Amino acid sequence: MASLPASVNITSTTLSNGLAALIYENHASPTVVVEGYLPGGSLAEPAAQAGLANLTASLLRRGTAHRSFDAINQAVEMAGASFGFGCGRHVTSFDAKCLPEDTDLVFDLLAESLAGPAFAEDQFAQIQAQILTGIQERKHNPRAMAALAFREMLFGDHPYGRSLSGYEETVAGLGPDDVPAFYRRTTGPAGGIVVVVGAVQTGEILARLERTLGAWQRPEAKTPDDAPPASFPQATVSRSIAMPGKSQSDIVAGWAGIPRRHPDYLPVLLANAILGQFGMGGRLGANVREKQGMAYYAYTSVETNRDYGTWSASAGVNPANVAQTLATLNDEIERIVQEPVTADELADVQANLTGSLPLRLETNGGIASTLLDMAWYDLGLDYLLTYPAEVRAVTREDVLRVAQTYLHADRKVIAVAGPDGK
Repeated sequence: MASLPASVNITSTTLSNGLAALIYENHASPTVVVEGYLPGGSLAEPAAQAGLANLTASLLRRGTAHRSFDAINQAVEMAGASFGFGCGRHVTSFDAKCLPEDTDLVFDLLAESLAGPAFAEDQFAQIQAQILTGIQERKHNPRAMAALAFREMLFGDHPYGRSLSGYEETVAGLGPDDVPAFYRRTTGPAGGIVVVVGAVQTGEILARLERTLGAWQRPEAKTPDDAPPASFPQATVSRSIAMPGKSQSDIVAGWAGIPRRHPDYLPVLLANAILGQFGMGGRLGANVREKQGMAYYAYTSVETNRDYGTWSASAGVNPANVAQTLATLNDEIERIVQEPVTADELADVQANLTGSLPLRLETNGGIASTLLDMAWYDLGLDYLLTYPAEVRAVTREDVLRVAQTYLHADRKVIAVAGPDGK
């Protein structure tokens, strides 16, 4: 790329209905990628209807007031395009990809699906059945069950602790009328963001956006701006999920993390890379997998959102090695909170994070996803210009400080799923 996306080459505006729009021209690739967020994810659903937001998002593509599901599929396939919808904690997401000559089609399909979804009962029944099948399959997946139990214990009855896809009883209890009612209450353009990246002319794209997505008016839609306050365990808590017949135990252990906009985000990112990401799984992977040969996989991860996040370690091991793996995790936590990381470790992960930035921006899809996050988290249009210097500015003392602040060997949540709960 000749230059990074920044304020000098990103067009930022707001459509007449309150939908923010970012346009970035990249004529090096003959494609167009559209990505966007609308307020209104699982935070807007009652706990007794967990999975309703996900079900609603899944139905947005299944027919409109003007086109059947089959007609939509035929139009998309003939153009070699794609588009779809998803659900998060705070958002309903949408994305599309097409050739430049098919942008009118894609914008029309997105606008029709968002402004006039059919919510046909036969499609509701199909999607509900698919989700229920997925929930049944989840019950037989130790890795998925450990991850679910971890969130439930960490967040308790907070919305961040619920499964996005819901639970058997909550999804089965939903009826065809629940989806349009939820849609009418929550889904609208105000406060949302659409990003268009690719071989486009900015002026033409803005006119098309205004004619299609910009014509969608839903001022009555209301969604929570922020998640409610959360409280977290102040001592180690654990749960074992017995899954007879399984030969592997999956572990998820960790702590409450930080929101994306927190000033500690980059030091945490670097600390996590050293602890359990860089190379074959950082220090944890080197110890559990390479040195002791106990794990099929072992790594740590940081997940952030608008209000809260998680910092966790995951491993898949022989059931006989669960206790030793957890002990090794404690050893690595103690090590990273007791002594600064080495200068070479820090330099290596800094080089990796800054060096991988151009790779993330090699495709229109990668650019669109990055710009969408920059807008959603209010990072500023010049974030990519300052990012490398900010990464290099993190010190060994910063890494030590955030490790001591957020990693507590005696205050974590542990979920283990496997045979006989071990």
